Amino acid sequence: MNILLVWIQGSGKWTQARRIASEYGYSFFEMGQKLRNFSELDHPRSMEVKTYMEQWKLVPDDLITAMLEHYRDTHGSDKIIFDGIPRSMRQKALFDAVFPTYFVVFLDLSREQAIERLAGRKIDPSTGESFQSDFIGDFSPFTGKKLIKRPDDTPTAVAKRIEIFYDNTLPLLALWAQEWKRVYTIDASKNVETVFDQLKVVLSAY
Repeated sequence: MNILLVWIQGSGKWTQARRIASEYGYSFFEMGQKLRNFSELDHPRSMEVKTYMEQWKLVPDDLITAMLEHYRDTHGSDKIIFDGIPRSMRQKALFDAVFPTYFVVFLDLSREQAIERLAGRKIDPSTGESFQSDFIGDFSPFTGKKLIKRPDDTPTAVAKRIEIFYDNTLPLLALWAQEWKRVYTIDASKNVETVFDQLKVVLSAY
């Protein structure tokens, strides 16, 4: 069954999603990267997506649906872990129309811990993968790229992004519960290995 990964910023989702994909044979769907990939394809709607992204505009729902349908049609036999969609009630409706079968894993972290982690993190500019403040080194161990600090990773900007998560994405958890979707909450405040141990308990049921 597919996994829908829901996370508060700073919860370490990149690390955990990578491990799930590697150790359990899942394809990793990260919304931003898949939109970029789709924009480069020879697909009737790829150029439209590319135009929106080059202009830093939000990609409309119909184009997101086209991208999701293409991914479904080309990865139909894969187990998929989804990251970055849906982030709102509106996106949930279009996602469910294409991928109706999944369970939800929520990487939970307090506001205070999220702000602390994000304010000190560095990212890989080529992938967007983040490395928390306790990461030792200036280069990504996966791509070799020099890590940078995002200019908007200030405590004020981080707090604003977290509020958007609480306003738009967190309410989806209650909706999934009402729909009898399986929703698992993981304590993301623990270290990487402990968090993955929690995930393995969930995945063992599938």
